[in-house]
Amino acid sequence: LLNTQKQLFQIGSFNFRLIHILVVGLLILSFSTSFLIRMQPTQYGFELNEFDPFFNFRATEYLVENGFEKYFEWNDDKSWFPNGRDISTNSQTMLHITAAVLYQIFSANTTLYDFTILFPAVIGSLTALVIFALVRLLGGTTSGIIASLLFSISLPILLRGSAGWFKSEPLGLFYGLLALYLFLSGITSKN
Repeated sequence: LLNTQKQLFQIGSFNFRLIHILVVGLLILSFSTSFLIRMQPTQYGFELNEFDPFFNFRATEYLVENGFEKYFEWNDDKSWFPNGRDISTNSQTMLHITAAVLYQIFSANTTLYDFTILFPAVIGSLTALVIFALVRLLGGTTSGIIASLLFSISLPILLRGSAGWFKSEPLGLFYGLLALYLFLSGITSKN
Protein backbone atom coordinates (compact mmCIF):
# COMPACT_ATOMS: atom_id res chain seq x y z
CA LEU A 1 0.00 0.00 0.00
CA LEU A 2 1.34 3.44 -0.95
CA ASN A 3 1.77 6.08 1.69
CA THR A 4 0.41 9.03 -0.31
CA GLN A 5 0.97 11.48 2.53
CA LYS A 6 4.71 10.87 2.67
CA GLN A 7 6.61 14.12 2.20
CA LEU A 8 8.93 14.02 -0.84
CA PHE A 9 10.44 17.52 -0.77
CA GLN A 10 9.67 21.06 0.26
CA ILE A 11 9.63 24.33 -1.70
CA GLY A 12 9.21 27.32 0.56
CA SER A 13 6.46 26.49 2.99
CA PHE A 14 4.77 23.95 0.66
CA ASN A 15 5.43 20.26 1.33
CA PHE A 16 5.22 18.11 -1.80
CA ARG A 17 3.72 14.73 -1.04
CA LEU A 18 3.27 11.65 -3.20
CA ILE A 19 -0.42 12.51 -3.65
CA HIS A 20 0.57 15.77 -5.37
CA ILE A 21 2.75 13.89 -7.85
CA LEU A 22 -0.10 11.44 -8.53
CA VAL A 23 -2.57 14.26 -9.17
CA VAL A 24 -0.15 16.05 -11.51
CA GLY A 25 0.53 12.77 -13.35
CA LEU A 26 -3.18 12.10 -13.83
CA LEU A 27 -3.74 15.66 -15.09
CA ILE A 28 -0.91 15.21 -17.59
CA LEU A 29 -2.57 11.96 -18.67
CA SER A 30 -5.91 13.74 -19.05
CA PHE A 31 -4.43 16.59 -21.11
CA SER A 32 -2.37 14.21 -23.26
CA THR A 33 -5.27 11.86 -23.93
CA SER A 34 -7.51 14.73 -24.91
CA PHE A 35 -4.85 16.27 -27.13
CA LEU A 36 -4.00 13.02 -28.92
CA ILE A 37 -7.65 12.25 -29.64
CA ARG A 38 -8.28 15.82 -30.83
CA MET A 39 -5.29 15.59 -33.19
CA GLN A 40 -6.66 12.49 -34.98
CA PRO A 41 -8.10 14.46 -37.97
CA THR A 42 -4.59 15.63 -38.90
CA GLN A 43 -3.66 12.12 -40.04
CA TYR A 44 -5.87 12.82 -43.08
CA GLY A 45 -4.34 16.24 -43.74
CA PHE A 46 -3.30 19.32 -41.82
CA GLU A 47 -6.26 21.48 -42.89
CA LEU A 48 -9.12 23.53 -41.52
CA ASN A 49 -12.51 21.77 -41.58
CA GLU A 50 -15.69 23.12 -43.16
CA PHE A 51 -16.52 26.73 -44.14
CA ASP A 52 -16.71 28.67 -40.86
CA PRO A 53 -13.15 27.89 -39.74
CA PHE A 54 -11.87 29.45 -42.98
CA PHE A 55 -13.85 32.62 -42.32
CA ASN A 56 -12.56 32.72 -38.73
CA PHE A 57 -9.02 32.22 -40.02
CA ARG A 58 -9.46 35.09 -42.50
CA ALA A 59 -10.83 37.37 -39.76
CA THR A 60 -7.97 36.46 -37.42
CA GLU A 61 -5.48 37.03 -40.23
CA TYR A 62 -6.98 40.48 -40.85
CA LEU A 63 -6.63 41.29 -37.15
CA VAL A 64 -3.01 40.13 -37.01
CA GLU A 65 -2.05 42.05 -40.17
CA ASN A 66 -4.01 45.27 -39.54
CA GLY A 67 -4.35 45.62 -35.76
CA PHE A 68 -7.27 46.08 -33.39
CA GLU A 69 -8.38 49.52 -34.56
CA LYS A 70 -8.79 48.48 -38.21
CA TYR A 71 -10.40 45.19 -37.17
CA PHE A 72 -13.14 46.98 -35.23
CA GLU A 73 -13.81 49.24 -38.24
CA TRP A 74 -13.71 46.41 -40.80
CA ASN A 75 -16.69 45.91 -43.07
CA ASP A 76 -15.96 42.67 -44.93
CA ASP A 77 -17.06 43.21 -48.53
CA LYS A 78 -16.33 39.56 -49.44
CA SER A 79 -19.38 38.33 -47.53
CA TRP A 80 -23.06 39.24 -47.26
CA PHE A 81 -23.49 40.83 -50.69
CA PRO A 82 -24.13 43.71 -51.45
CA ASN A 83 -23.50 45.64 -48.21
CA GLY A 84 -20.82 43.44 -46.65
CA ARG A 85 -20.57 42.35 -43.03
CA ASP A 86 -19.55 44.40 -40.01
CA ILE A 87 -17.21 41.80 -38.51
CA SER A 88 -16.77 43.24 -35.03
CA THR A 89 -20.51 43.40 -34.33
CA ASN A 90 -21.71 40.05 -35.65
CA SER A 91 -18.96 37.46 -35.57
CA GLN A 92 -16.93 35.58 -32.96
CA THR A 93 -14.66 38.48 -32.03
CA MET A 94 -13.30 36.84 -28.85
CA LEU A 95 -12.18 33.86 -30.92
CA HIS A 96 -10.36 36.15 -33.35
CA ILE A 97 -8.85 38.31 -30.60
CA THR A 98 -7.75 35.38 -28.43
CA ALA A 99 -6.22 33.50 -31.37
CA ALA A 100 -4.45 36.65 -32.65
CA VAL A 101 -2.99 37.51 -29.24
CA LEU A 102 -1.91 33.94 -28.51
CA TYR A 103 -0.44 33.66 -31.99
CA GLN A 104 1.68 36.74 -31.41
CA ILE A 105 2.88 35.30 -28.09
CA PHE A 106 3.29 31.59 -28.95
CA SER A 107 3.70 31.48 -32.75
CA ALA A 108 7.15 29.80 -32.57
CA ASN A 109 7.92 30.34 -36.28
CA THR A 110 4.66 28.76 -37.46
CA THR A 111 2.15 30.21 -39.87
CA LEU A 112 -1.14 31.62 -38.64
CA TYR A 113 -2.94 28.98 -40.70
CA ASP A 114 -1.12 26.14 -38.91
CA PHE A 115 -1.67 27.86 -35.57
CA THR A 116 -5.43 28.04 -36.15
CA ILE A 117 -5.50 24.33 -37.03
CA LEU A 118 -3.87 23.46 -33.68
CA PHE A 119 -5.72 26.09 -31.62
CA PRO A 120 -8.94 24.12 -30.92
CA ALA A 121 -7.04 20.97 -29.94
CA VAL A 122 -4.85 22.84 -27.46
CA ILE A 123 -7.65 24.97 -25.97
CA GLY A 124 -9.96 21.95 -25.76
CA SER A 125 -7.28 19.94 -23.98
CA LEU A 126 -6.60 22.79 -21.55
CA THR A 127 -10.31 22.77 -20.72
CA ALA A 128 -9.79 19.35 -19.13
CA LEU A 129 -7.58 21.09 -16.55
CA VAL A 130 -10.21 23.76 -15.95
CA ILE A 131 -12.81 21.00 -15.45
CA PHE A 132 -10.52 19.46 -12.84
CA ALA A 133 -10.21 22.76 -10.97
CA LEU A 134 -13.96 23.45 -11.09
CA VAL A 135 -15.08 19.99 -9.97
CA ARG A 136 -12.32 19.84 -7.36
CA LEU A 137 -13.70 23.05 -5.88
CA LEU A 138 -17.17 21.52 -5.65
CA GLY A 139 -16.50 17.85 -4.93
CA GLY A 140 -12.86 17.26 -4.05
CA THR A 141 -9.70 16.13 -5.80
CA THR A 142 -10.86 12.62 -6.70
CA SER A 143 -14.03 13.96 -8.30
CA GLY A 144 -12.01 16.55 -10.19
CA ILE A 145 -9.65 13.92 -11.61
CA ILE A 146 -12.55 11.70 -12.69
CA ALA A 147 -14.33 14.65 -14.32
CA SER A 148 -11.15 15.69 -16.12
CA LEU A 149 -10.54 12.17 -17.45
CA LEU A 150 -14.17 11.81 -18.57
CA PHE A 151 -14.06 15.21 -20.29
CA SER A 152 -10.91 14.10 -22.11
CA ILE A 153 -12.74 11.24 -23.83
CA SER A 154 -16.26 12.70 -24.14
CA LEU A 155 -17.22 12.14 -27.78
CA PRO A 156 -19.71 15.03 -28.22
CA ILE A 157 -17.14 17.51 -26.91
CA LEU A 158 -14.28 15.98 -28.90
CA LEU A 159 -16.22 16.18 -32.18
CA ARG A 160 -16.69 19.93 -31.79
CA GLY A 161 -13.11 20.68 -30.75
CA SER A 162 -10.74 18.66 -32.86
CA ALA A 163 -7.77 19.99 -34.81
CA GLY A 164 -8.97 22.08 -37.73
CA TRP A 165 -12.29 23.01 -36.08
CA PHE A 166 -11.42 26.70 -35.65
CA LYS A 167 -14.80 27.77 -34.35
CA SER A 168 -16.01 29.27 -31.12
CA GLU A 169 -17.13 26.12 -29.25
CA PRO A 170 -13.76 24.99 -27.78
CA LEU A 171 -12.85 28.52 -26.69
CA GLY A 172 -16.38 29.19 -25.42
CA LEU A 173 -16.25 26.09 -23.23
CA PHE A 174 -12.83 27.09 -21.93
CA TYR A 175 -13.86 30.67 -21.11
CA GLY A 176 -17.26 29.68 -19.70
CA LEU A 177 -15.91 27.02 -17.37
CA LEU A 178 -12.98 29.22 -16.34
CA ALA A 179 -15.38 32.07 -15.52
CA LEU A 180 -17.57 29.71 -13.49
CA TYR A 181 -14.52 28.40 -11.62
CA LEU A 182 -13.29 31.93 -10.84
CA PHE A 183 -16.79 33.01 -9.77
CA LEU A 184 -17.25 30.05 -7.41
CA SER A 185 -13.69 30.42 -6.10
CA GLY A 186 -14.43 34.04 -5.27
CA ILE A 187 -17.63 33.10 -3.44
CA THR A 188 -16.03 30.30 -1.42
CA SER A 189 -12.80 32.19 -0.65
CA LYS A 190 -12.27 33.33 2.92
CA ASN A 191 -9.97 36.18 1.82
